[in-house]
Amino acid sequence: MRLKTLSLLLGAGALLALQGTGWCSGGGAEGEAAHHLNWWDFALRTANFVILVSILVKLLKKPMGNFLTSRRQDIQKLLAELQLKQKEAAEVSAEYRAKLAALDDETKKIVAELLSEGEAEKQKIIQAAERQAAYLKQQAEIAVQQEIKAAREKLQEEITELSVAAAERILRKSIKAEDQDRLVKDFMKRVVEAK
Repeated sequence: MRLKTLSLLLGAGALLALQGTGWCSGGGAEGEAAHHLNWWDFALRTANFVILVSILVKLLKKPMGNFLTSRRQDIQKLLAELQLKQKEAAEVSAEYRAKLAALDDETKKIVAELLSEGEAEKQKIIQAAERQAAYLKQQAEIAVQQEIKAAREKLQEEITELSVAAAERILRKSIKAEDQDRLVKDFMKRVVEAK
């Protein structure tokens, strides 16, 4: 139907073009004779044009129809492919967005784990330092106790030596020759008994 309408429009356009050509080729005569139209010539030309258009329509109708149909099918196929590719691209885009969201969550999880591990390591370091400090404090207390013990023993020795020296001085001043003989005899007696 469209093809018939198109051919009619083309025919009318050609007719007007031919008529304008006919008027222009009037031969240069003045007045009404210059504008006189040869109807017989016009009818033959029109019939010739109609026959030409009819032959062209008859010959080109099927190839043009096939061409336009195949072109329409190609365009529809191309549109379907583009829609499929667009759908695939949307799926890939959604997949990558999901991966990015998962990556963001994974990053937050890793950061939280690292912070947790860092806090645990900090606590371990603090506990190790506290144990070391307690050990050093204990060692210092032991060293202080040993120093105090050694000082007491030394002081005890000095006291003993001073006491012995004082007792010796006192005994020298107060002991007499008879007491000295008696002490020597007692000492000897004990030595003999001990053997």
